[in-house]
Amino acid sequence: MAAYWALSKDVAGGGGGVDVAVRSSATAEDLPTASFAGRHETYLNIRGEEALGAAVRACMASLFTDSGIVYRVHNKFEHRAVAGW
Repeated sequence: MAAYWALSKDVAGGGGGVDVAVRSSATAEDLPTASFAGRHETYLNIRGEEALGAAVRACMASLFTDSGIVYRVHNKFEHRAVAGW
């Protein structure tokens, strides 16, 4: 959260935060044989510490949607290896 508040200070002069986007960036996102772009959820116009935390958790959880799981199984990726854990 410190980085969010530092960004808010730089961009908005410190006030109540700025709007940010929360999106996944899988370690295997742009490979010649697979693309994870758009596979997981993206959240736009997120403002404030509570909303940011909720969006990060929801974005991480979107790794385990039916679509994400099927795509990784079909392309023979280990679930946690793609998540970078």
